Amino acid sequence: MKKLIVYSFALSVVAVGISSCGKYEEGPKFTLLSKKARITNAWKFTKSENNGIDNTPDPAYYTLTLTLKDDGTAKADYTIFGVPASDNGNWEFSSSKEELILSEPSGTQTLEILKLTNTELKVKQLDGNDVIITTYTAQ
Repeated sequence: MKKLIVYSFALSVVAVGISSCGKYEEGPKFTLLSKKARITNAWKFTKSENNGIDNTPDPAYYTLTLTLKDDGTAKADYTIFGVPASDNGNWEFSSSKEELILSEPSGTQTLEILKLTNTELKVKQLDGNDVIITTYTAQ
């Protein structure tokens, strides 16, 4: 009986520990990959919402791939109306690792991370009174 109580207690401690592992609002709740390992990827822009309304541009007119490397460099490759362009910069986590900070010569953006898995990145940005939520998928 004593072993059963000890095992039950140990199981409840593990369950509480796992449920508290999630840092981001939409998950994941538990992962063995570090945040840096999950975020370093080539991310394809897939969806954008402005104040809860889908405003994803047609891929025939706009595409974006954001590449974040483990050395802290970032590159955005995009097309607008079929014209290709790219920007280079740097990325880092905030001290709490709850925000992604993107820097380029023209300025810095701070994005709140809502979800970070090895296949999906979802971020929130405030632009005046607008709340913009952008979703990327790994390529």
